[in-house]
Amino acid sequence: VAIMEKLEAADVPLFGLTNWSAETFPYAWEHYPVLRRFRDIVVSGRVKLVKPDPAIFEEMRQRIEAQLPGIQAGELIFIDDNLKNAEAATALGWHGVHHTSAAQTEARLRELGLPV
Repeated sequence: VAIMEKLEAADVPLFGLTNWSAETFPYAWEHYPVLRRFRDIVVSGRVKLVKPDPAIFEEMRQRIEAQLPGIQAGELIFIDDNLKNAEAATALGWHGVHHTSAAQTEARLRELGLPV
């Protein structure tokens, strides 16, 4: 959450991509206000795709592009605690970041030029 707050303060647009089911996501939405910080969230149970399937990343990219026209894959950073998901994003030209600790993720985001 602290990293998200730093990114928000710098006006970095935040989007979510989750493997939650369509049935359980409403509970999460109600009980985890941090989710409301994302401009949009792709929920696998709603789109019937799951990470690390490249199709769910394409769904996310299209939604981001709809809000940020002209955005390129190389400008996207995807953070996930599952290495396979981070690797899938990297394979698509995104910057996949395998989250193992807040300090490590923050350091990687700084390397990528983000103000954290």
